[in-house]
Amino acid sequence: MCWPEIPPGAAGWLRERRVADASAVRVLRRRMQHWAAEAHLDEELADAVVLIVDEAVTNAVEHACPDRECHVELVAGPRACGGGFAVLVTDDGVWKEPTAPGYRGRGVQLIRRLSERSSIESSDAGTAVRLCWSR
Repeated sequence: MCWPEIPPGAAGWLRERRVADASAVRVLRRRMQHWAAEAHLDEELADAVVLIVDEAVTNAVEHACPDRECHVELVAGPRACGGGFAVLVTDDGVWKEPTAPGYRGRGVQLIRRLSERSSIESSDAGTAVRLCWSR
Protein backbone atom coordinates (compact mmCIF):
# COMPACT_ATOMS: atom_id res chain seq x y z
CA MET A 1 0.00 0.00 0.00
CA CYS A 2 1.47 3.36 -0.90
CA TRP A 3 0.90 6.57 1.01
CA PRO A 4 1.70 9.99 -0.41
CA GLU A 5 2.92 12.89 1.65
CA ILE A 6 -0.25 14.66 2.72
CA PRO A 7 -0.10 18.41 3.16
CA PRO A 8 -1.97 19.65 6.24
CA GLY A 9 -5.61 20.31 5.40
CA ALA A 10 -5.42 18.58 1.99
CA ALA A 11 -8.85 18.18 0.41
CA GLY A 12 -10.33 14.71 0.69
CA TRP A 13 -8.03 13.62 3.52
CA LEU A 14 -8.47 13.02 7.22
CA ARG A 15 -5.41 13.01 9.43
CA GLU A 16 -5.56 13.25 13.19
CA ARG A 17 -3.18 12.22 15.96
CA ARG A 18 -4.35 12.00 19.57
CA VAL A 19 -3.22 10.74 22.93
CA ALA A 20 -4.42 7.12 23.07
CA ASP A 21 -7.07 7.31 25.77
CA ALA A 22 -10.81 6.66 25.98
CA SER A 23 -11.66 10.08 24.52
CA ALA A 24 -9.61 9.27 21.40
CA VAL A 25 -11.98 6.41 20.57
CA ARG A 26 -15.00 8.70 20.63
CA VAL A 27 -13.32 11.60 18.80
CA LEU A 28 -11.78 9.47 16.04
CA ARG A 29 -15.05 7.58 15.53
CA ARG A 30 -16.81 10.90 14.94
CA ARG A 31 -14.05 12.14 12.63
CA MET A 32 -14.33 8.92 10.60
CA GLN A 33 -18.13 9.26 10.39
CA HIS A 34 -17.75 12.83 9.14
CA TRP A 35 -15.07 11.85 6.60
CA ALA A 36 -17.20 8.94 5.29
CA ALA A 37 -20.14 11.30 4.77
CA GLU A 38 -17.96 13.85 2.95
CA ALA A 39 -16.50 11.05 0.80
CA HIS A 40 -20.08 10.04 -0.15
CA LEU A 41 -19.65 6.43 0.95
CA ASP A 42 -22.88 4.48 0.86
CA GLU A 43 -24.40 3.85 4.29
CA GLU A 44 -23.43 0.17 4.56
CA LEU A 45 -19.81 0.79 3.59
CA ALA A 46 -19.58 3.85 5.84
CA ASP A 47 -20.89 1.83 8.79
CA ALA A 48 -18.32 -0.93 8.15
CA VAL A 49 -15.44 1.54 7.86
CA VAL A 50 -16.43 3.37 11.04
CA LEU A 51 -16.85 0.08 12.93
CA ILE A 52 -13.41 -1.28 12.08
CA VAL A 53 -11.67 2.06 12.64
CA ASP A 54 -13.36 2.15 16.04
CA GLU A 55 -12.07 -1.36 16.70
CA ALA A 56 -8.50 -0.53 15.63
CA VAL A 57 -8.43 2.63 17.78
CA THR A 58 -9.93 0.78 20.75
CA ASN A 59 -7.28 -1.94 20.40
CA ALA A 60 -4.54 0.69 20.46
CA VAL A 61 -5.98 2.29 23.60
CA GLU A 62 -6.62 -0.97 25.45
CA HIS A 63 -3.74 -3.18 24.33
CA ALA A 64 -0.87 -0.96 23.17
CA CYS A 65 -1.13 1.92 25.63
CA PRO A 66 -2.78 0.66 28.81
CA ASP A 67 -0.04 1.69 31.23
CA ARG A 68 1.81 4.52 29.50
CA GLU A 69 1.07 7.55 27.40
CA CYS A 70 1.25 6.93 23.70
CA HIS A 71 -0.53 8.16 20.61
CA VAL A 72 -2.91 6.87 17.99
CA GLU A 73 -3.15 8.36 14.50
CA LEU A 74 -5.93 8.02 11.94
CA VAL A 75 -5.34 8.75 8.24
CA ALA A 76 -7.98 8.29 5.54
CA GLY A 77 -8.08 9.36 1.93
CA PRO A 78 -7.99 8.37 -1.71
CA ARG A 79 -5.65 5.51 -2.58
CA ALA A 80 -2.46 6.78 -4.13
CA CYS A 81 -2.16 3.69 -6.34
CA GLY A 82 -5.54 3.31 -8.02
CA GLY A 83 -9.15 4.09 -7.24
CA GLY A 84 -10.99 3.76 -3.97
CA PHE A 85 -9.75 4.82 -0.56
CA ALA A 86 -7.46 3.68 2.21
CA VAL A 87 -7.37 4.03 5.97
CA LEU A 88 -4.39 3.77 8.28
CA VAL A 89 -4.55 3.51 12.08
CA THR A 90 -1.21 3.56 13.87
CA ASP A 91 -0.03 3.71 17.46
CA ASP A 92 3.38 4.10 19.06
CA GLY A 93 2.66 1.75 21.95
CA VAL A 94 3.77 -1.75 22.86
CA TRP A 95 1.17 -4.52 22.55
CA LYS A 96 0.11 -6.17 25.81
CA GLU A 97 -1.90 -9.37 25.73
CA PRO A 98 -5.14 -9.10 27.70
CA THR A 99 -5.01 -10.84 31.06
CA ALA A 100 -8.72 -11.20 31.72
CA PRO A 101 -10.56 -13.90 29.77
CA GLY A 102 -13.87 -12.95 28.22
CA TYR A 103 -16.04 -12.75 25.18
CA ARG A 104 -13.85 -10.22 23.41
CA GLY A 105 -11.00 -10.77 20.98
CA ARG A 106 -12.78 -10.75 17.64
CA GLY A 107 -11.52 -7.39 16.43
CA VAL A 108 -8.93 -8.73 14.00
CA GLN A 109 -11.50 -11.06 12.42
CA LEU A 110 -13.90 -8.13 12.08
CA ILE A 111 -11.22 -5.99 10.44
CA ARG A 112 -10.38 -8.72 7.93
CA ARG A 113 -14.01 -9.48 7.05
CA LEU A 114 -15.21 -5.90 6.60
CA SER A 115 -12.29 -4.50 4.61
CA GLU A 116 -11.41 -5.49 1.06
CA ARG A 117 -7.73 -5.65 1.97
CA SER A 118 -6.04 -5.30 5.33
CA SER A 119 -2.75 -5.80 7.06
CA ILE A 120 -1.68 -5.49 10.66
CA GLU A 121 1.99 -4.94 11.37
CA SER A 122 3.42 -4.79 14.90
CA SER A 123 6.91 -3.95 16.06
CA ASP A 124 8.61 -2.40 19.07
CA ALA A 125 7.78 0.99 17.51
CA GLY A 126 4.01 0.33 17.48
CA THR A 127 1.28 -1.15 15.34
CA ALA A 128 -0.05 -0.15 11.92
CA VAL A 129 -3.46 -1.29 10.69
CA ARG A 130 -3.79 -0.67 6.94
CA LEU A 131 -7.17 -1.00 5.24
CA CYS A 132 -8.33 -0.38 1.71
CA TRP A 133 -11.39 -0.52 -0.47
CA SER A 134 -11.75 -0.16 -4.22
CA ARG A 135 -15.27 1.24 -3.57
